[in-house]
Amino acid sequence: MSHIINYRLNQFSWAVAAILLLPLLFTQGMFFDGLTFASIARNLNDGIGQFWSPQYTPFVHQEYYEHPPFSFAIHSFYYRLFGDQPWVDRFYAYSLYGLSILMIRRIWAILIPSGHRGWIPQLLWTLTPTVLWVHQNNLLEAPLNAATLAVVWLLIEGTWKKNYLWSVLAGVLFFIALGIKGPVALFPLIVLPLVAVLFKEFRVNALISLSLMILSSSILFSFFYTYEPDFAKFFESYLNQQLLPSLRGQRGLESSAVLSVVELAKQLALPVLVLIILAWRRGMKYPLRRESILMFCIAICATVPFLFLHRQEQYYFMPSMAFWMLGFGMVYQQAPWPWGINRKWWVKYIALTNLFLWLTAVVLTLYFSKSPSRDKHTIKAYDSMVNDFNIKVIQVNNMNDFWKDNAIAARYNKLYLTENEQNYFLERLNKSVPEGVEIVKIFEEAELVLYKKATPN
Repeated sequence: MSHIINYRLNQFSWAVAAILLLPLLFTQGMFFDGLTFASIARNLNDGIGQFWSPQYTPFVHQEYYEHPPFSFAIHSFYYRLFGDQPWVDRFYAYSLYGLSILMIRRIWAILIPSGHRGWIPQLLWTLTPTVLWVHQNNLLEAPLNAATLAVVWLLIEGTWKKNYLWSVLAGVLFFIALGIKGPVALFPLIVLPLVAVLFKEFRVNALISLSLMILSSSILFSFFYTYEPDFAKFFESYLNQQLLPSLRGQRGLESSAVLSVVELAKQLALPVLVLIILAWRRGMKYPLRRESILMFCIAICATVPFLFLHRQEQYYFMPSMAFWMLGFGMVYQQAPWPWGINRKWWVKYIALTNLFLWLTAVVLTLYFSKSPSRDKHTIKAYDSMVNDFNIKVIQVNNMNDFWKDNAIAARYNKLYLTENEQNYFLERLNKSVPEGVEIVKIFEEAELVLYKKATPN
């Protein structure tokens, strides 16, 4: 009966993901970073900008060096396959969710004999708030997470099985991970040194795997830097315009490490609470094991560097969450469940719950597909500007006041905001405007007013 329970719980973990992710699939509106990344990817598909010098808009970041371009390039293939549809952005992120789950389960299957309990880290990870938010909003942490998980899996697989081809492939994926969001992908380098310390029987294998991984990724970097001028230009621009200023605290608003620790605690509240309940029901503590220590150490190495950054966002910690949840899951599974989970009614109860969750997810997906989920008034306003007035470029007084609007208009309408002189002018409701313009339309719910330069008599 135990294996049937685990089979149903595997289904349950996917049903939970469905109800949390699917309802937003066909809706418009995302966090503005996600809209920005989607616009860049769409431009690449349209032949606007180049791989090593992508473009955001004709007026903002004509050459985008804020992040490496690998994720944008992969995203652009989705447009090539499915067309320029709003749902493609979330479908891209959701497919990366599926890839991450596959990697989590592969790591679990290598390290834990009871591979049929792979639903434990999957469910914990799915219920982590920042994981949901990142995938719902198409942030770079989604492809970064999938890539770093794949690197860790290949390193462990190659080390355990003495298949060093996996280690070479891990170096290739490590280069791709760096090409998604830069140095934040460096933490997989700690995996094999930790393996060498914790698993003495694999020490030699681990050192060979690490050497091959570093060698293959270094060869790739050296090749591109030497023989690809555009890569060298991008690398130097990214280094000087984004990375070094960020490390020096010259980019963005300063954040608090204390608040980041609080946010991290919120993300880990569920697995800690579950561990407390299980230990209480069992009547004794759950001891740590080598495998869980390995995962916790990787998670710490992926988390701690962000606490020293000038700017911190809660979603920066997302790639570490998979390893936190793997660690907690490995602690849970080492002892029998503290209740009679082998009863037949559990099977029926979980099966009915799964069916209900899937039906609810489908109904909600169809219901929410009819309108934007967030910023709907702003989205409708820019739709009107394009469709009713045939506007392609519009002037604003201060782009900093319209940073998110610029992302919305560029992604969904190919409407571009600029501070340069244009026939149409846009301003917030109840804000003063320059002389010589007349009101064209007021979008009260979006708090926007569209003006046009008055024609002299």
